[in-house]
Amino acid sequence: MTVVLAIYLVALTVLVLVAIRYDALVGRCQLLSTRNFFLIGLLLFQASSGAVTLFLDETERGAELESFVFPGIGFCIILTLFTLLFIRFYGRARWVERFAAGRTRIRITSKGRLVTAGILLTSIGCALRFAGDNIPYVAILLPQIAAGCLTGGVALIAIAWARSSWNIFIAMTLAGATAVSSAVLLVGAFGRRELLGLLLAVIWALYHEKWRLMPVTRFIPRATIAGVLVGGALLAFSASRVGGENVDRSLGQQVQRILTIDSRVAEEMLIASLSGQFAGGVSMWIFNERVMNGGYYPLHSLVYLVTLPIPRDLWPGKPEGLGFVAVQEASVTGVADFFSWGPGLVGHLMHDVPLISIPLYALLVAWMLKYMDTRTACSTRDPLTVVLFGCALGQVLGMPRGDIGLFAFNMFAAYAGMWLFGHIVAGMVLPIDRESEQEALYGEGDEQELVDEDEAIEEQPELMTDARGRG
Repeated sequence: MTVVLAIYLVALTVLVLVAIRYDALVGRCQLLSTRNFFLIGLLLFQASSGAVTLFLDETERGAELESFVFPGIGFCIILTLFTLLFIRFYGRARWVERFAAGRTRIRITSKGRLVTAGILLTSIGCALRFAGDNIPYVAILLPQIAAGCLTGGVALIAIAWARSSWNIFIAMTLAGATAVSSAVLLVGAFGRRELLGLLLAVIWALYHEKWRLMPVTRFIPRATIAGVLVGGALLAFSASRVGGENVDRSLGQQVQRILTIDSRVAEEMLIASLSGQFAGGVSMWIFNERVMNGGYYPLHSLVYLVTLPIPRDLWPGKPEGLGFVAVQEASVTGVADFFSWGPGLVGHLMHDVPLISIPLYALLVAWMLKYMDTRTACSTRDPLTVVLFGCALGQVLGMPRGDIGLFAFNMFAAYAGMWLFGHIVAGMVLPIDRESEQEALYGEGDEQELVDEDEAIEEQPELMTDARGRG
């Protein structure tokens, strides 16, 4: 039975990938969109991860089950329901689309201005990354704000390079900004989402500036090559990570560990990556645990997201992340005190009471991503908005692995930092093109006036002669 369930998850993965490609071909949703990044994360950390668990009967240590049949069935049902509802809510969010497609900014964006803005934003990100280390309650927030500025700054330079690919100066500036930002993100880092977000931000910028205009069949090979390169860089960092509170994570030590990776560790990390870090197996364990022993927490992920900024010193009993709680429930030994699992989206949905969480979370996530994608698609003449929604793609991709509240908080913090400091920099370097905005506005108004007049003539044929005469 577990093999049948695993085959079903493989089929679900293929169907979603086909739907992604079809939507891109017919223009329903751009290939590189936040929706598709979220769906790819859902397939990687849930569908394919669950299939590996069911094929091999293997999962995270401490999340073992005597039988995977019952939790496997529940896992497949919840994942399917959420995926279908999410895709439907995203496609039917007309009011969100209309709201997001309102008047957008048009900026003066020469290549020199974009490079200057990118350098300024990257410099701000570097300063913020280290500025608040010793400031209570601020140190937890500034790294994500800094990550948003770093990725946004590099993405602006990437847009300039896309406009002049043979410009050596811009190419060298992009390479230097990427290297500096990567180094800054490596200092003190254990998680991989910020570094992944930086690499994805460059691809996002190139796509929305240039590659989106090419046929999907031509873009997919480029996306595959870019994905392999990003995956290789991420695998190298994953294999070099060392857990523990007192580990030296200075830049020198991080680079040293990357250069001296053990091949066996790299192989283990590759297997873990292909299995979605067994997030699917952990979700099945949480499903079984809640059915058998209870412990439901209605809408825990939303509560955790809202309360996360509150310092634990002020509220010692504030909610913990599900990944941390699940490890405690499983009585896992021999790990660090702060060790946590990736509970997976299905684990969160089950823990948060599925009858409520499945439709509500599918709706909220669909509306949120629909707004981001529509704003991006309508902002082809405002690079600041384009890079804003591309500065936290690592968090979007990792959200289906969980903890959802933590990833969502990091995503919003990165957006807030990029929005705030991006507009400060844009005010100095990327001014609004008032004349073009007026032309666009009046052009739309004149066109609408003609449409209204034609409709009036059709409704009142007797006025046709006078109306045409006025024309």
